[in-house]
Amino acid sequence: MKNYYRKVNRILIIVFFFNLLVSIIKLGYGFHANILSIRADGYDSLFDAISNILGMAAVYVSCKPCDSEHRYGHSKIETFASLIIALSLLIVSYEIITAAIDRFNGVGIPNVTLISYIVLIITVIINYIVSLYEKRKGEEYNSDILISDSQHTKSDSLATLVIIIGLIFIQMGYVILDPILSIFVAILILKAGIEILYKNINVLMDKSVIPEKDIRKIIMPIPGVIDVHNIRSRGTNSMIFMDMHLVLSDNLSLTEAYDISHKCEEVIKEKYPEVEDIMIRLEPIAGIEDKQTYK
Repeated sequence: MKNYYRKVNRILIIVFFFNLLVSIIKLGYGFHANILSIRADGYDSLFDAISNILGMAAVYVSCKPCDSEHRYGHSKIETFASLIIALSLLIVSYEIITAAIDRFNGVGIPNVTLISYIVLIITVIINYIVSLYEKRKGEEYNSDILISDSQHTKSDSLATLVIIIGLIFIQMGYVILDPILSIFVAILILKAGIEILYKNINVLMDKSVIPEKDIRKIIMPIPGVIDVHNIRSRGTNSMIFMDMHLVLSDNLSLTEAYDISHKCEEVIKEKYPEVEDIMIRLEPIAGIEDKQTYK
């Protein structure tokens, strides 16, 4: 787990500095040119940087080993951090919409120049590259925090592209597009927040992580296994806990039954390295008649 922390933390530090750089560029120019849509995009990037700090703290705690009070470890703190990121996105979207309403009322006039386009093109390239890098590493390390953050960073790139197109029309005199584009950015942020919220609430509600049919596919070919049922899995992408009922012949000795169950555990962990622990209940062949399958 320490190795996991070092890898994920290294990615978050890199992403943090890029997000901070992008937010400074957008906010600085947004206030200078009085362009609300760029300022809204800048606040979004600033919250990305804050989320990275929160993520580093969460990953550090989640990698702590099990103790007497947390027998299943601390991995769900990463899920909790993702929920905070989601809630912060909802708050940011509300603030942007509020500012856009003020702009509808005639507060301020945007000043679009060539520099406006250069600033946004540079930031959209940075954001897009960062989102691809973060997503790839998130999938490689099975990190909820990296995958959640990459989704938001990608939405930043799409929002900035739309703002670039909108600036052309604003420069042509359609000033009303500035608050409209700001609301569009807010909706994208809101969407990303809801998606992250939904995904991580499922983790807290112990939604099944590995399909039962996939486990049966690798367990049933093992010699001595008659049936496997009541297969359950829960946890985060980086730490999964499982339990199941394994039906064996009545004629096996305790040692033989243990060897088969141990083999089942080995093949599952070989296929799914993120599985931390497996609880296997052994049943005689008569027990197959009373099996229950969770659907």
